[in-house]
Amino acid sequence: MKTYAHLMALILLITPFNNANAHADCHYSESLIDNNIAYVVTIDKNNHRLATVSITFKPETNLLYMAPGANQLPDRWATFVQNLKATDTKGNTIPIEELSGAKWKLQSSLNEKLTLSYEVKLDHEDYKWSGGIDGAAYATDWGVFYTGRSLLILNDNDWTNITVDFIVPSDWHVTTPWDLVKDGANKFMVINQTALMESMFFAGTHEELSLKRDDFELVFALGGDEIIAQKEEFKNLAEGVLDYYIELMGSVPNPSPDNKFKKSIVIINSSTLTDGEQIGNNISMLIEKNGGPMSKMISRFMFAHEFFHLWNGKSFWPTNNDTEWFKEGFTNYYTLKSLYHVGFLDDASYLDILNSFFFQRYNADNGIGKIAMTNGAEKHNHWGLIYSGGLFVAISQDMIIRKATNNNKNVDHLLNGLFQKYGGTNDGYSLDELRESLSELSGKDQSEFFNSYINGTKRIPIDSYLSMAALDAKIENGALKIERKKSANLLEENMTKGLFGIIDNN
Repeated sequence: MKTYAHLMALILLITPFNNANAHADCHYSESLIDNNIAYVVTIDKNNHRLATVSITFKPETNLLYMAPGANQLPDRWATFVQNLKATDTKGNTIPIEELSGAKWKLQSSLNEKLTLSYEVKLDHEDYKWSGGIDGAAYATDWGVFYTGRSLLILNDNDWTNITVDFIVPSDWHVTTPWDLVKDGANKFMVINQTALMESMFFAGTHEELSLKRDDFELVFALGGDEIIAQKEEFKNLAEGVLDYYIELMGSVPNPSPDNKFKKSIVIINSSTLTDGEQIGNNISMLIEKNGGPMSKMISRFMFAHEFFHLWNGKSFWPTNNDTEWFKEGFTNYYTLKSLYHVGFLDDASYLDILNSFFFQRYNADNGIGKIAMTNGAEKHNHWGLIYSGGLFVAISQDMIIRKATNNNKNVDHLLNGLFQKYGGTNDGYSLDELRESLSELSGKDQSEFFNSYINGTKRIPIDSYLSMAALDAKIENGALKIERKKSANLLEENMTKGLFGIIDNN
């Protein structure tokens, strides 16, 4: 797991159901499933730190492998795999040669149906995990968390219509982003191998919370008494954030044809620390028991940030990493707006976060003045530059556009335009397109702004841009100090409302 300190760096940089299957509307009959590729995952209640997995399939190649990840371990995900065996339909054992990097080689002819079986030890918590996407599994008193990459061995890269059948204790249920094969069972259909590798699931006695908007479903898996006790709060938060994003963007997420999804899951468990990550379209969060206001802030920010990526990142995305500042920074902006919208933040806490979270990280980043914001590959090493700097670009451009257009246009129009143009396609936007679109919205060429603060290495004078609204902002003693103006005109007041996330319908 990533540490609490790492998550702080990441952030400073995000009607309940007892039956997990009750939310699924799309059920697949057995006759519609291609059973050439079928996983069975068995978890024993008395030893739930051990998963037994079998897969029946016709190998397309002799290579077996697990998805990328666990790179800090010499054997990667294979570190946790034991008793790997393969047999043919006659029960004969097929030799397997172990390779490096969580790979194996089958010593058999191809296109013969085989059954592969193995065990996965759930002791991932005994190892140190890096920042970014981990996908490490963990166990709790009420169940187990796995990701597809940490559990499942693969063969061909083009598998489709894969079934995964969970055999779990009778009082357990399973939450996954997949659709049920048969109502009332823990058997699911996965549309392709990418959806398998970018998945996560929780099996246990947790509770579910399901929200539906049009053909999109957001499913929460809540584990631990402390988390379950907050289910109404999570429900209100999720509904408010979801509806805010839908109103802003004009629709539920609209991913590319190559990555279609209609369901996202958010797994939240009580823990000894606050941590989390996003894999594919799904989010996992650990919330420190009795963690206090900071832990609560981190968890809510994390959810709202990662959730907005279903639009900005999954429905429209950059063609190059030179716009990571936009993907992450503008997502930070709308994260703050959404949390203000649902009442989690007020005027004072919103403005305080701009300093205590974002400006402090920006000011302390040693890449400021040396590295251009377009170096997206540096986003994890220079969080303050990319995530905080990108947020300050969003605020600055929003203020520029609002002032130039008498508050009739703003960066909402940019996000909505990208969604309408690229949602549901395989195309993406470029750095030049962002510059041109922002120039068009403000009616002023933004080349100098881009050359100075995005392509260049100058510090963004965020205090000057904030002061364009009904705010007095100044940088003093290494802090961004923001107060309300004693006297402000109507335009400045409306610009401030826009900063806080009151949606304009112009």
